[in-house]
Amino acid sequence: MVISDDNRFLQSSPKRTRLIVPIVLALSWGGLAGPVNAQSDHVSLNGMIPSEKVVQHLDHFIDTEWTLTVEKANSPDGPEFLKIRSKSPDFGYTSDRVWLRVKVTNVTASQSDWILYFPENFKQYFHVDIAYEDGRIVNALSLEENSPFDARPIPNPEMLAPLTLVPGESATIFVSMWSEGSSYITFSIETPDSFFTTSANRTAKNFVFYGMMLLLITAALISMVLLQNGIFLAYSAYAASALLYIMHVDGVAFQYLWPNFPALNSRASIFAGSGVVVFGAIFARSFLKTKQYHPILDKVLFGVIAMTLCLDVSLYFTNPQLLKKTLIFMSLLAIMSFAISGLVAALSRYREVRFYLLAWVGAVFSAVLLNLNHLFGFELEQSLIYDSMRAVMVFDAAMMGLAIADRYNQLRQAQRVGLEERLGTAKRNLELSERLTNLTEKFDAMTQVARARDEQIQNTVHDLRQPLHSLRLKVSDLIHSTNFVSTDVSQVNSAFSYLEELISDYLVQSGDPHHFADTVAPEKLDLRNVLSSITEMFAQDAAAKGIDLTLNYQPAQTMVDPLTIMRIVSNLVSNAIKYTQQGYVTIDVHPSKAGAVISVKDTG
Repeated sequence: MVISDDNRFLQSSPKRTRLIVPIVLALSWGGLAGPVNAQSDHVSLNGMIPSEKVVQHLDHFIDTEWTLTVEKANSPDGPEFLKIRSKSPDFGYTSDRVWLRVKVTNVTASQSDWILYFPENFKQYFHVDIAYEDGRIVNALSLEENSPFDARPIPNPEMLAPLTLVPGESATIFVSMWSEGSSYITFSIETPDSFFTTSANRTAKNFVFYGMMLLLITAALISMVLLQNGIFLAYSAYAASALLYIMHVDGVAFQYLWPNFPALNSRASIFAGSGVVVFGAIFARSFLKTKQYHPILDKVLFGVIAMTLCLDVSLYFTNPQLLKKTLIFMSLLAIMSFAISGLVAALSRYREVRFYLLAWVGAVFSAVLLNLNHLFGFELEQSLIYDSMRAVMVFDAAMMGLAIADRYNQLRQAQRVGLEERLGTAKRNLELSERLTNLTEKFDAMTQVARARDEQIQNTVHDLRQPLHSLRLKVSDLIHSTNFVSTDVSQVNSAFSYLEELISDYLVQSGDPHHFADTVAPEKLDLRNVLSSITEMFAQDAAAKGIDLTLNYQPAQTMVDPLTIMRIVSNLVSNAIKYTQQGYVTIDVHPSKAGAVISVKDTG
């Protein structure tokens, strides 16, 4: 969307303008106008006369002192009017009153009623007077800054003046005006039938556009309520400001929203234009997450907001004409900054911002057209500019809607993947916790049984506490770790399995009536399982002291009870780690004729 006004760029102060205008007229208006000693040839009214034809017969006069009257302008000794040489009457931003003059003659056989159609919604001062050849001067339209909407003789969003001219009659039309915005003005001469057709087509086009924009804004507000996200509110405020600006340009806002507040209508473009810039910047910051990903761009967008608000505060009451012109250029800078921000974001995350980027690229095109016309003097049709704005707004709204929908789709996908990962981690932690709980319960049962047995069994239980404690620490680390390695889990599972099997066998052999074992202790013991479990159990303690704990294993088997092996080797490894300050602890295993030789070596 493009912010604009019916204005042109950077206006000097009224005093400066009064000094500059005569010089500019003398030096540079040769291309716009040339001197005429008599009124230009008249317009023959034989039906609808388009503005392109009317302008060919227009003369103009710049009233710097605001003293000219229609009676004086129509008198033989009135001021010299200059013929307009450009395609449309446009005198830029000026504090002077502009006069236009054209003579018309009715050459029809029966048409007496005509309408002067000015496709402008509002001017701070706008008078249309008809001077007939018999000396009568009739005021057809008289609007000033405080004129409410119902002061218009024909209720229409744009300005209309009735003209009664019977067949064969001639008259001179005088238009005197001043605008707080641009002095651009053009008009056609319509019959009631031709105007009805023109008005119906324009009204249908406008209200289709309004309906589409209101539907998109409503959808955004509903999404805000359902999803509880402020980005939808920022977008709704931006789109509503853009819609309000177009409604103001069309005159519909004055007719339906504030018909009794002409002062508000005079400044409505400032509020709507500033809203587009400010809320557009807020939306850009929220959507692109510039504070998180692009801090420099975030400062630029914040600067756009601050600069716009400062301009509003400083110029609203002192020089609103300059403010309106400045906001046109400010809109171009703002929209370009929105587009550039999207381009920078697209370089690193294109999929996430692609629709946003397309929306603002289209808006830049419309903003350039507006500035070329209002600020740099390119003669572009006003209808072309505002139609491009309407098209861009609809395209912009559609792309922004797609951008927001796409963003939330991606967020949902990311949340789903993250949830699956968290569920997997939670499941793994739950399984480890359950196994730890089961093993602890079995250990407690083993402790109770040990109390009733001899000293040897009690010593065995005592000796198993340290491995179990080490294993418990390992499990705790895995549960609280977010960056675990699959091999760690595999090793812990292995240690769990072996220790569970040993204790289960022990309970069976101890005659625990509450335990039913699924396995039976092997006749021959493979030492790898026992010693690997011991190594894993004490790995945490060794690592905490910076000691290298390793197992050097050569295949060997023995008929010794596994708990006895675990008790003896665990005591040796525990003491080795305890009394070794640095270096290593090594468990060596190799076969012998009698079975196997196990040795624990350390540097302590």
